[in-house]
Amino acid sequence: MTYATGASADVLRTLFHSDQGGHEQVVLCQDRASGLKAVIALHSTALGPALGGTRFHPYATEADAVADALNLARGMSYKNAMAGLDHGGGKAVIIGDPERDKTEELLLAYGRMVASLGGRYVTACDVGTYVADMDVVARTCGWTTGRSPENGGAGDSSVLTAFGVYQGMRASAQHVWGDPSLRGRQVGIAGVGKVGRHLVGHLRAEGAEVVLTDVRPDAVRQVMAEHPEGVTAVASTDELIRVEGLDIYAPCALGGALDDRTVPVLTAKVVCGAANNQLAHPGVEKDIADRGILYAPDYVVNAGGVIQVADELHGFDFERCRAKAAKIFDTTLEIFATAKADGIPPAAAADRIAERRMADARAAR
Repeated sequence: MTYATGASADVLRTLFHSDQGGHEQVVLCQDRASGLKAVIALHSTALGPALGGTRFHPYATEADAVADALNLARGMSYKNAMAGLDHGGGKAVIIGDPERDKTEELLLAYGRMVASLGGRYVTACDVGTYVADMDVVARTCGWTTGRSPENGGAGDSSVLTAFGVYQGMRASAQHVWGDPSLRGRQVGIAGVGKVGRHLVGHLRAEGAEVVLTDVRPDAVRQVMAEHPEGVTAVASTDELIRVEGLDIYAPCALGGALDDRTVPVLTAKVVCGAANNQLAHPGVEKDIADRGILYAPDYVVNAGGVIQVADELHGFDFERCRAKAAKIFDTTLEIFATAKADGIPPAAAADRIAERRMADARAAR
């Protein structure tokens, strides 16, 4: 591990005692001139260079930022393994308010930090960063994806992320109701940002009814204007998860959506959403299963975006990526079948499959 000079005791404790464990390298980055403070976490490079997005978020403490980077990087290792990509898992977080602190100078400094890793980490967009930001980062770092088509990239990866989640929902419907069709199903979406908005489009095109919520009123208004029929809004996630008749609940905002408070009151039969790290702590997956609710592992169903940005490194082809993202349907069904056969929750089944693939790769090396 590599540390910035003067790292606080809380940060060091987070690094050494994180229950995520097993990370190959953690880099604490600082550039005083631009105000950059960032964490780059590499969980595994067993399958290839670590690939994962850059999150820009106003963390309360540096230790919180490190913990999030560790958690997200580990999730990317599992996501990339299950997506069949030749990439390990990594993640970066930039500490700050993207609306106030994001500048060209800061992004260029961040690009230099990523470049200093010599290709061990490939970055892309995440919460708080966008295609235009990756165009700036790419000016100082050749290991940048998620760029605009004008700058040799594939553009917005949220399109295929939403498509993959939609395929995960279809697989979940097949497993629970014996039919992949979502027509007439009621789906609750918490968060209609970059991914959630596209997901609404897929659901409405098939004839599903959508109930949504978002902390940003303007995001809700935009989706309601695009879909004047078949879409209703509620005031909060707390209200959404209690909606009677909800078939599928889709967390599409930040992580930790499934915890000791929310799981006991869920009315949906299926949880399948785009948010990363939806399980707030170990054991939640069993609580979900004990309630008879099917959980589609988040890092499996939301892999469409990483499939897209990985393809960008080899000359982007949208139809090739879409065909690969469509296989999320089959992968999700495979996980449900493994979980049933082994008598374990789907999250545990997915972890086993991903860990086996990473172990096989390490052994082959």
